[in-house]
Amino acid sequence: MKYKVVCEVSFPVFECTFDVNIPYNKTVYFVTQMLDKIIQENIYPNYTSKPTSILINQKTGKIYDKNKLVNETDIKNGTKLCYY
Repeated sequence: MKYKVVCEVSFPVFECTFDVNIPYNKTVYFVTQMLDKIIQENIYPNYTSKPTSILINQKTGKIYDKNKLVNETDIKNGTKLCYY
C-alpha cells in the first residue's frame, strides 16, 4: 500500500525546486502547510504562510482543492507541482 508519493515541487517566488515526499492519505491543505514549513526551514526563515496559497499541477494547470485528500487527486509519483 502506498503512503507517500514523490513529487517535484517548484517555488517560483524563490526560484527553486525540491523533490518532496507527499503523504497520500492527507488533505491538500495539510500538504500546503507542510510546504510552508519546508520554505521556512530550507529557503527563507522569515516566510509567513498565506491562507491564499495554492498548489497547481504544472502540466495541466489544475488548481487543487484544499479540502480533498491527495489520493482523490491526480497527484502521483513524478507529478510536477507548483506552489504559489
